[in-house]
Amino acid sequence: MSYYEVLLFLHIFAVIVWVGGGIALLYLSAWGEQTRNAAFMQGLGASSEWLTRRLFIPASLATLVLGVLLTIEGPWSFDILWIDLGFVGFAVSFLIGILFLKPEGARIGRAIAAHGPESSEARHHIHRIGVVEKVEFVILVLVVAAMAIKPTSEDTGTLILFAAVTAAAVALGVRSLRTGRGQPRAQPAD
Repeated sequence: MSYYEVLLFLHIFAVIVWVGGGIALLYLSAWGEQTRNAAFMQGLGASSEWLTRRLFIPASLATLVLGVLLTIEGPWSFDILWIDLGFVGFAVSFLIGILFLKPEGARIGRAIAAHGPESSEARHHIHRIGVVEKVEFVILVLVVAAMAIKPTSEDTGTLILFAAVTAAAVALGVRSLRTGRGQPRAQPAD
């Protein structure tokens, strides 16, 4: 077994932990919203915060560092399109986490503390974070696809498909945020 093979295994394992953990949280979040289980959603929020620091950040940083080492050690260079797509995907995910998910998670915590887990304010922030996490997940899946397919600038169809899927995910996310889907229905007046 070569050094490169060890790096490749560790890189793939880090991706599995990062993306697999994200899939699990998406499903748990969807279940919690669907069943309107406020206590579960409150616990999931706390668990997500705990997992972010101990699982998602380390796994994503390991993915990045190991990817850089693979590029240095292997037959690759930093000017290859699919490697650049990986860096862009990582940067987008990192920025979404720092600039949106972390502050929105704090807003959820404050809304729950002030108004309870069933409040319209808490549900609003839970909905927003869920939508953005789904868009981020699509981007991460496309990065995994780019790493597997290794498209070049000549793979126009693949690149158009990646761009179309990204645009569709963002458009659906924006639409969902604008329409406020996921908000609690107004209770009829007595």
